[in-house]
Amino acid sequence: MNQLGLDLRKMTVILKEKYYNGSESVRTFKCETGSGCSPDSNGNEIIGTFADGEKGRIESYEIEKTKE
Repeated sequence: MNQLGLDLRKMTVILKEKYYNGSESVRTFKCETGSGCSPDSNGNEIIGTFADGEKGRIESYEIEKTKE
């Protein structure tokens, strides 16, 4: 479940500064899969790619907004 109420698969998001340091361009994350991508699931896990190309996992509550 994500607070944005959107299907986040394949979307690029900006992560909250509270959890990740740096400018918005550094805090970008490309969502790929996970229960947190869906607005109506019970999970928070989102798997994807950070701005530096590293694959990783975030929690849906760590998202500030979509980049688009």
